[in-house]
Amino acid sequence: MFDHIAHNSRVHDLIAPIYETRHGEIFNEIEQKRICELLGYALNSIKTGSDIPRVLDFGAGTGNLTRHLLNLGSNVVASDVSAGCLRELASTFGASDRLQLAQLNGLDLAQFADASFDMVAVYSVLHHIPDYLALIDEFVRIVKPGGIIYIDHEVCPAYWENRPEYLEYCEALEKHQAAHQDNLWKSGAGFLRQKNKLRYLFSAFQVKLNGPTDDGDIHVHADDHIEWIKIRNRLEPLCEILLEQDYLVCRERNLPAVIWESWCRSCADMRLIAGRKQ
Repeated sequence: MFDHIAHNSRVHDLIAPIYETRHGEIFNEIEQKRICELLGYALNSIKTGSDIPRVLDFGAGTGNLTRHLLNLGSNVVASDVSAGCLRELASTFGASDRLQLAQLNGLDLAQFADASFDMVAVYSVLHHIPDYLALIDEFVRIVKPGGIIYIDHEVCPAYWENRPEYLEYCEALEKHQAAHQDNLWKSGAGFLRQKNKLRYLFSAFQVKLNGPTDDGDIHVHADDHIEWIKIRNRLEPLCEILLEQDYLVCRERNLPAVIWESWCRSCADMRLIAGRKQ
C-alpha cells in the first residue's frame, strides 16, 4: 500500500507541469462544460445552511475542479498527495483567501475534522488509491449533514463488457485520431499555454528521457477496477443518492468533436455519482 502511494506521488510530481497536455480527454471544451454544469448542480443541492460552501477538492491535481469551484463561488481546500501538483496549482491560482492547499497522506483524511465541509468533490482519483472504499467512509465523515459527496470520472461497468457499439466507437476514434495527428503542433501549443514554461520543458524532457510513465494507476484492470456497487453501498446508509449517471467522455480536444457527437448517445465509459448526507 505504501509503495503505491509513494509511486503515485513521485509520478505526479514529475508530470504535474505537463499533466493537462497529457490528458486531452479531460481538458477539452466539452468535458469542461459538463464538469462545470454538474458541479453547479451539486453546489445548488447543498442543504447545510452555509452561505458560502467550503469544498474539499480531493486529489485536486493541477486544479481541474478547483478552477470551476472557485468560479462558482465556493471556498476550496485543494488537496493532493503530490507536492508537485499542489505547487502547479498554487502557481496557477495564486494567493487567495478562498483557496487553501493541503497535502494528503493517501490513506485517510485524519487531518480534517468531522462535518467540516459542505461538499467533497472527487474527479478521476479513486483508481489511484489503494483502499478507495475506506476513503468513501472518510468523505461521509467529514461532510456536514446536508452536504454533498460528488464522485466523477471513473470507468463505468459497461466499459468492461466489450459491447459492440463501444468497440465500434473505439475503432472510429482511433482512425480519426490517426488521421488528425500532429504531435509537433500539440507539443508547441501545450508549451505556449503554460505559465511555468521552464518546469514544463523540464518535465517533458524527463518523461521522454525515462520512457513512458504511467499516472500511478492501480484499479484500472479487468480483474481490479472501481466497483460502483460497493461505492453506492458505502454511501447509501447515510446519504440520499441524488444523481448516478454513465457518460461517454470526449477524447477530442478540438471542436467539432465529430466522433464523440456520433457516439455519445449510444455508449458510455465513465460514471459519476452524487449523494447528500442525511
